[in-house]
Amino acid sequence: MSVSILGVDLGTSGAKLLLWRDGVLQKVRAGYPEATPDGFACAVRTAAETLDLRDLSAVCVASQVGTYVIDGREVIGWRDGAGKEELERLLGEIPQETFLQEISMPHPRLVSYPLPRLSWIGKRFPAASRVCMPKDQLLLELTGRYVTDPYSWRGLCHLPDGVYSQALLDRIGFSKALLPEVLPPEAPAGAVTAEGARRFGLPEGTPVFTGCNDFFAGLLGMGLREGDVFDVTGTSEHIGVLTGGTADPDPVLVSGPFLHGVVSYGVTASSGTALNFSRSFCRTEELNESDLSEKLPVFLPYLNGERAPVWDPDARGVFFGIGEGMGRRELALSVLEGIVFSLYQIYQCLGAAAPKAIAVSGGAACVGILNRLKASMFGCGVIPRKENDTTALGAVMIAARGCGMFADYEAAAKALVQPLPAVEGDPALGDLMHRRFEIYSGIYPAVKPLYPDFRALGQKEEKD
Repeated sequence: MSVSILGVDLGTSGAKLLLWRDGVLQKVRAGYPEATPDGFACAVRTAAETLDLRDLSAVCVASQVGTYVIDGREVIGWRDGAGKEELERLLGEIPQETFLQEISMPHPRLVSYPLPRLSWIGKRFPAASRVCMPKDQLLLELTGRYVTDPYSWRGLCHLPDGVYSQALLDRIGFSKALLPEVLPPEAPAGAVTAEGARRFGLPEGTPVFTGCNDFFAGLLGMGLREGDVFDVTGTSEHIGVLTGGTADPDPVLVSGPFLHGVVSYGVTASSGTALNFSRSFCRTEELNESDLSEKLPVFLPYLNGERAPVWDPDARGVFFGIGEGMGRRELALSVLEGIVFSLYQIYQCLGAAAPKAIAVSGGAACVGILNRLKASMFGCGVIPRKENDTTALGAVMIAARGCGMFADYEAAAKALVQPLPAVEGDPALGDLMHRRFEIYSGIYPAVKPLYPDFRALGQKEEKD
């Protein structure tokens, strides 16, 4: 019997669709004409029209989180600073012990998490009747059912129990009636309706599974086991470790329950932006890590602020040490090194043992020089996956398990995840990078006092 499963990844700028049919993967992508529910639907339909979706067995969706859709129209993106004051107030009033009890994890200093963002939305959209994530909106339009999963609502759901915290909702005065029903990721969300088929170009009647947030789906698609270190590249970049036990009660970074085990990690907010910035100087294919030297400037890659462990939305990028003779190649190489330095600094904050290997996924996993720089800095192999768009693959795995094809995610990973040979580093290059890292570590503390004035200057110019 032929089996075909469609995994959908609603990212920041576009939708990726991955079709798994009889062991063969086919992938397409379409950008959003606009970051709205209509734009999301348009991208999914545009991509779906290029695939043969006859006899489709199942669909599963994963998406960006921290982005909120209000009444199917208004969208507050995950990069938006809305809720900053609410976050500071809530973290000042509520002890982490309460968060551990209510949401099974400490609350990170992230304004995009549900509690501060819903507090802000409740004040500014008092007449709202529905507030959800992009995936929830898509499921509603596909199936007619208003459902979600607990992992997309980390920071408001008690993850092992899969329920919203009523106590925290009461604390911010937000009604649970506005939020979608919570189901496990592999639970059926419904079937594609006639209207859903027309809107998205998917066969009517196809079973749809609930899915989860893009980050967790991406970890599933990497086939991680307990103890594995991961690096998920993209618009932002997540580096961390999958462990057993319980969440760290007092983490410097982010720690909380995963679908199996516990995930602890940090995020560099602008790695994807920094990679594109480096390409504005020089194509990555033209760069060679052997050209790195003590003479090159050191780059701080905080182009759009920074998340864990800096937690500074005002932070911006810095070149330190530009001298005579520095050209496009040198600047581009410094930017790539700065991305690796940011990841290394995050990993230091985890307090984890030196990694034996790092599993890497996402678009930047295909950039050979970045992998070699990472391998040199961390002193271990960097292992890409054959299918590097692991979020869409994770969505396929969730639907396959929901269909009963696999007993657990480990079995699904054995069938679907294919690691590539490890990229190895250069010990001598690693020694050089560690010396330069000492300079890097001092840049942010030195310039931090200047960021508020720089922000105020920009705000004054906007008013003028």
